[in-house]
Amino acid sequence: MAKQKRQAKRTNNKKPMPPRLLRKFVKFMLFVGALGIAAVLSVTVLFPVRQCTTEGGTSYTAAQFGQAMGIGTVKLNLFTADKAQLARRAHAALPYAHIVKISRRPPGTLHLTVEERVPAFVQEQDGLFWLMTQDARLLGTAETPPGGLMALTGAPLADPEPGHRAQWANAFTTPSDIDALLACLRESTLWPGVTALRISTAAVPDAIYQDRIRIRFGTAAPSVAGTTQENVLREKLRMAEEVVAEKDAQNPMQQGILDLSTYGKAYFTADW
Repeated sequence: MAKQKRQAKRTNNKKPMPPRLLRKFVKFMLFVGALGIAAVLSVTVLFPVRQCTTEGGTSYTAAQFGQAMGIGTVKLNLFTADKAQLARRAHAALPYAHIVKISRRPPGTLHLTVEERVPAFVQEQDGLFWLMTQDARLLGTAETPPGGLMALTGAPLADPEPGHRAQWANAFTTPSDIDALLACLRESTLWPGVTALRISTAAVPDAIYQDRIRIRFGTAAPSVAGTTQENVLREKLRMAEEVVAEKDAQNPMQQGILDLSTYGKAYFTADW
Protein backbone atom coordinates (compact mmCIF):
# COMPACT_ATOMS: atom_id res chain seq x y z
CA MET A 1 0.00 0.00 0.00
CA ALA A 2 2.79 2.36 0.96
CA LYS A 3 4.61 1.51 -2.28
CA GLN A 4 1.56 2.39 -4.34
CA LYS A 5 1.26 5.74 -2.55
CA ARG A 6 4.91 6.57 -3.31
CA GLN A 7 4.41 5.74 -6.99
CA ALA A 8 1.27 7.88 -7.16
CA LYS A 9 3.12 10.73 -5.50
CA ARG A 10 5.99 10.55 -8.02
CA THR A 11 3.44 10.54 -10.89
CA ASN A 12 1.69 13.59 -9.51
CA ASN A 13 5.00 15.38 -9.09
CA LYS A 14 5.83 15.13 -12.89
CA LYS A 15 5.86 18.58 -14.39
CA PRO A 16 4.24 19.19 -17.80
CA MET A 17 6.51 20.16 -20.73
CA PRO A 18 7.05 23.91 -20.85
CA PRO A 19 5.08 25.57 -23.69
CA ARG A 20 8.22 26.89 -25.32
CA LEU A 21 9.85 23.46 -25.43
CA LEU A 22 6.59 21.91 -26.66
CA ARG A 23 6.45 24.39 -29.53
CA LYS A 24 10.04 23.52 -30.53
CA PHE A 25 9.24 19.81 -30.44
CA VAL A 26 6.16 20.27 -32.64
CA LYS A 27 8.15 22.36 -35.12
CA PHE A 28 10.86 19.70 -35.26
CA MET A 29 8.34 16.94 -35.98
CA LEU A 30 6.69 19.03 -38.69
CA PHE A 31 10.11 19.63 -40.25
CA VAL A 32 10.91 15.90 -40.24
CA GLY A 33 7.50 15.17 -41.80
CA ALA A 34 8.06 17.78 -44.50
CA LEU A 35 11.43 16.24 -45.32
CA GLY A 36 9.81 12.82 -45.65
CA ILE A 37 7.11 14.14 -47.96
CA ALA A 38 9.72 15.94 -50.06
CA ALA A 39 11.78 12.76 -50.35
CA VAL A 40 8.75 10.75 -51.49
CA LEU A 41 7.74 13.40 -54.01
CA SER A 42 11.28 13.62 -55.36
CA VAL A 43 11.26 9.97 -56.44
CA THR A 44 7.62 9.61 -57.44
CA VAL A 45 6.47 12.93 -58.90
CA LEU A 46 9.34 15.34 -59.43
CA PHE A 47 11.52 13.23 -61.78
CA PRO A 48 9.37 11.79 -64.59
CA VAL A 49 11.20 10.11 -67.46
CA ARG A 50 10.85 12.44 -70.44
CA GLN A 51 13.33 11.03 -72.96
CA CYS A 52 16.05 8.49 -73.64
CA THR A 53 19.39 8.78 -75.36
CA THR A 54 21.47 6.02 -76.93
CA GLU A 55 25.13 5.17 -77.30
CA GLY A 56 26.58 2.47 -79.53
CA GLY A 57 25.83 0.98 -82.92
CA THR A 58 22.19 0.21 -83.60
CA SER A 59 19.73 0.36 -86.47
CA TYR A 60 17.12 2.02 -84.25
CA THR A 61 16.74 5.64 -83.18
CA ALA A 62 16.42 6.92 -79.61
CA ALA A 63 12.79 7.80 -80.36
CA GLN A 64 12.09 4.17 -81.30
CA PHE A 65 13.64 2.97 -78.05
CA GLY A 66 11.55 5.48 -76.13
CA GLN A 67 8.36 4.38 -77.81
CA ALA A 68 9.16 0.69 -77.21
CA MET A 69 9.75 1.32 -73.48
CA GLY A 70 6.59 3.40 -73.11
CA ILE A 71 8.17 6.80 -72.50
CA GLY A 72 5.45 9.39 -72.94
CA THR A 73 2.60 6.89 -72.76
CA VAL A 74 3.35 5.16 -69.44
CA LYS A 75 4.11 7.05 -66.22
CA LEU A 76 7.77 6.35 -65.49
CA ASN A 77 9.85 7.82 -62.71
CA LEU A 78 13.55 8.15 -63.24
CA PHE A 79 14.48 6.58 -59.90
CA THR A 80 11.79 3.93 -59.50
CA ALA A 81 11.48 2.64 -63.08
CA ASP A 82 12.39 -1.06 -63.41
CA LYS A 83 15.35 -1.07 -65.80
CA ALA A 84 15.15 -4.82 -66.45
CA GLN A 85 11.49 -4.55 -67.43
CA LEU A 86 12.23 -1.61 -69.72
CA ALA A 87 14.98 -3.60 -71.43
CA ARG A 88 12.62 -6.54 -71.96
CA ARG A 89 10.06 -4.25 -73.60
CA ALA A 90 12.67 -2.82 -75.93
CA HIS A 91 14.08 -6.24 -76.86
CA ALA A 92 10.63 -7.56 -77.72
CA ALA A 93 9.82 -4.59 -79.97
CA LEU A 94 13.32 -4.03 -81.41
CA PRO A 95 14.87 -7.49 -81.86
CA TYR A 96 18.10 -6.28 -83.53
CA ALA A 97 19.03 -4.25 -80.44
CA HIS A 98 20.71 -5.55 -77.30
CA ILE A 99 20.69 -3.15 -74.35
CA VAL A 100 23.91 -3.58 -72.40
CA LYS A 101 23.28 -0.92 -69.74
CA ILE A 102 20.64 1.65 -68.70
CA SER A 103 21.84 4.73 -66.80
CA ARG A 104 19.68 7.30 -64.98
CA ARG A 105 20.54 10.91 -65.78
CA PRO A 106 18.55 13.55 -63.85
CA PRO A 107 16.28 15.30 -64.25
CA GLY A 108 14.49 12.95 -66.67
CA THR A 109 16.73 11.02 -69.09
CA LEU A 110 17.43 7.31 -69.44
CA HIS A 111 20.71 6.71 -71.27
CA LEU A 112 21.03 3.36 -73.09
CA THR A 113 24.25 1.63 -74.06
CA VAL A 114 23.28 -0.67 -76.91
CA GLU A 115 24.82 -3.20 -79.27
CA GLU A 116 23.59 -4.49 -82.61
CA ARG A 117 22.49 -8.13 -82.73
CA VAL A 118 24.04 -9.91 -85.70
CA PRO A 119 22.32 -12.82 -87.49
CA ALA A 120 24.27 -16.09 -87.47
CA PHE A 121 21.63 -18.64 -88.58
CA VAL A 122 18.86 -18.80 -91.14
CA GLN A 123 15.97 -21.26 -91.25
CA GLU A 124 13.43 -21.50 -94.04
CA GLN A 125 9.80 -21.94 -93.05
CA ASP A 126 6.55 -21.28 -94.91
CA GLY A 127 8.32 -19.52 -97.76
CA LEU A 128 10.19 -17.11 -95.49
CA PHE A 129 13.71 -17.14 -94.09
CA TRP A 130 13.93 -16.63 -90.34
CA LEU A 131 17.11 -14.93 -89.16
CA MET A 132 18.46 -15.61 -85.68
CA THR A 133 21.49 -14.77 -83.59
CA GLN A 134 24.12 -17.21 -82.40
CA ASP A 135 22.16 -17.70 -79.17
CA ALA A 136 19.05 -18.53 -81.28
CA ARG A 137 17.20 -15.26 -80.72
CA LEU A 138 14.82 -14.61 -83.61
CA LEU A 139 15.41 -11.31 -85.41
CA GLY A 140 12.76 -11.42 -88.11
CA THR A 141 12.24 -12.75 -91.62
CA ALA A 142 13.62 -12.12 -95.09
CA GLU A 143 12.14 -13.01 -98.46
CA THR A 144 15.48 -14.17 -99.86
CA PRO A 145 18.18 -16.13 -98.00
CA PRO A 146 21.08 -13.89 -96.94
CA GLY A 147 24.54 -15.14 -97.74
CA GLY A 148 27.15 -16.14 -95.20
CA LEU A 149 24.75 -17.56 -92.60
CA MET A 150 24.69 -21.13 -91.34
CA ALA A 151 21.46 -22.92 -92.19
CA LEU A 152 19.28 -24.65 -89.62
CA THR A 153 17.16 -27.47 -91.00
CA GLY A 154 15.10 -30.38 -89.71
CA ALA A 155 12.40 -29.58 -87.18
CA PRO A 156 10.14 -26.56 -87.86
CA LEU A 157 10.12 -23.52 -85.61
CA ALA A 158 7.34 -23.54 -83.03
CA ASP A 159 5.38 -20.25 -82.90
CA PRO A 160 8.32 -18.06 -84.00
CA GLU A 161 8.21 -14.46 -82.82
CA PRO A 162 10.88 -11.76 -83.30
CA GLY A 163 12.76 -10.91 -80.12
CA HIS A 164 12.19 -14.35 -78.55
CA ARG A 165 14.43 -17.40 -78.38
CA ALA A 166 13.79 -20.04 -81.02
CA GLN A 167 12.03 -23.27 -80.11
CA TRP A 168 11.53 -26.22 -82.40
CA ALA A 169 8.49 -28.45 -82.69
CA ASN A 170 8.92 -32.13 -81.80
CA ALA A 171 12.58 -31.64 -80.90
CA PHE A 172 14.57 -31.64 -77.68
CA THR A 173 17.18 -29.19 -78.94
CA THR A 174 17.55 -25.96 -76.95
CA PRO A 175 19.63 -22.84 -77.65
CA SER A 176 22.13 -24.00 -75.00
CA ASP A 177 22.64 -27.27 -76.92
CA ILE A 178 23.46 -25.28 -80.06
CA ASP A 179 25.86 -23.05 -78.08
CA ALA A 180 27.70 -26.08 -76.70
CA LEU A 181 28.04 -27.71 -80.13
CA LEU A 182 29.24 -24.51 -81.82
CA ALA A 183 31.84 -23.91 -79.11
CA CYS A 184 33.33 -27.37 -79.73
CA LEU A 185 32.97 -27.22 -83.53
CA ARG A 186 35.05 -24.02 -83.66
CA GLU A 187 37.93 -25.94 -82.09
CA SER A 188 37.63 -28.71 -84.69
CA THR A 189 39.33 -28.98 -88.07
CA LEU A 190 35.88 -29.75 -89.48
CA TRP A 191 34.54 -26.26 -88.66
CA PRO A 192 35.38 -24.57 -92.02
CA GLY A 193 33.37 -27.23 -93.83
CA VAL A 194 30.24 -27.18 -91.65
CA THR A 195 27.46 -25.65 -93.74
CA ALA A 196 24.35 -26.41 -91.68
CA LEU A 197 22.98 -27.79 -88.43
CA ARG A 198 20.05 -30.19 -88.58
CA ILE A 199 17.62 -30.09 -85.66
CA SER A 200 16.32 -33.56 -84.83
CA THR A 201 14.72 -35.47 -81.97
CA ALA A 202 18.17 -35.78 -80.39
CA ALA A 203 19.31 -33.06 -78.04
CA VAL A 204 22.44 -32.18 -80.01
CA PRO A 205 21.86 -31.08 -83.63
CA ASP A 206 23.47 -32.98 -86.49
CA ALA A 207 26.25 -31.17 -88.34
CA ILE A 208 26.19 -31.13 -92.15
CA TYR A 209 29.73 -31.23 -93.53
CA GLN A 210 30.25 -29.82 -97.04
CA ASP A 211 26.63 -30.67 -97.85
CA ARG A 212 27.61 -34.34 -98.24
CA ILE A 213 28.30 -35.89 -94.81
CA ARG A 214 25.79 -35.78 -91.99
CA ILE A 215 27.46 -36.12 -88.58
CA ARG A 216 24.98 -37.45 -86.07
CA PHE A 217 26.01 -36.75 -82.46
CA GLY A 218 22.95 -38.12 -80.68
CA THR A 219 23.28 -37.06 -77.07
CA ALA A 220 26.16 -35.38 -75.28
CA ALA A 221 24.96 -36.33 -71.82
CA PRO A 222 27.96 -37.45 -69.72
CA SER A 223 27.89 -41.19 -69.07
CA VAL A 224 30.91 -41.20 -66.77
CA ALA A 225 31.16 -39.29 -63.51
CA GLY A 226 33.30 -36.17 -63.88
CA THR A 227 32.77 -35.96 -67.65
CA THR A 228 31.17 -32.79 -69.02
CA GLN A 229 28.97 -32.25 -72.07
CA GLU A 230 31.81 -30.36 -73.76
CA ASN A 231 34.25 -33.24 -73.18
CA VAL A 232 31.79 -35.72 -74.71
CA LEU A 233 31.33 -33.51 -77.78
CA ARG A 234 35.08 -32.99 -78.17
CA GLU A 235 35.69 -36.73 -78.08
CA LYS A 236 32.97 -37.35 -80.67
CA LEU A 237 34.40 -34.62 -82.89
CA ARG A 238 37.88 -36.12 -82.59
CA MET A 239 36.52 -39.41 -83.91
CA ALA A 240 34.61 -37.56 -86.65
CA GLU A 241 37.81 -35.84 -87.79
CA GLU A 242 39.54 -39.21 -88.17
CA VAL A 243 36.68 -40.82 -90.09
CA VAL A 244 36.12 -37.83 -92.42
CA ALA A 245 39.86 -37.61 -93.16
CA GLU A 246 39.89 -41.31 -94.01
CA LYS A 247 36.84 -41.06 -96.30
CA ASP A 248 38.18 -37.93 -98.01
CA ALA A 249 41.44 -39.71 -98.73
CA GLN A 250 39.48 -42.49 -100.44
CA ASN A 251 36.94 -40.26 -102.23
CA PRO A 252 36.74 -36.47 -101.74
CA MET A 253 33.13 -36.55 -102.96
CA GLN A 254 32.02 -39.31 -100.60
CA GLN A 255 28.51 -38.87 -99.21
CA GLY A 256 27.04 -40.56 -96.18
CA ILE A 257 25.98 -40.50 -92.56
CA LEU A 258 28.51 -40.66 -89.74
CA ASP A 259 26.75 -41.94 -86.63
CA LEU A 260 28.43 -41.06 -83.32
CA SER A 261 25.35 -41.65 -81.18
CA THR A 262 27.08 -44.41 -79.20
CA TYR A 263 29.91 -42.94 -77.16
CA GLY A 264 33.28 -44.31 -78.29
CA LYS A 265 31.87 -45.77 -81.51
CA ALA A 266 31.71 -44.41 -85.06
CA TYR A 267 29.60 -45.92 -87.82
CA PHE A 268 29.71 -44.62 -91.39
CA THR A 269 26.99 -45.44 -93.89
CA ALA A 270 27.38 -44.45 -97.54
CA ASP A 271 23.79 -43.29 -97.71
CA TRP A 272 22.49 -39.72 -97.64
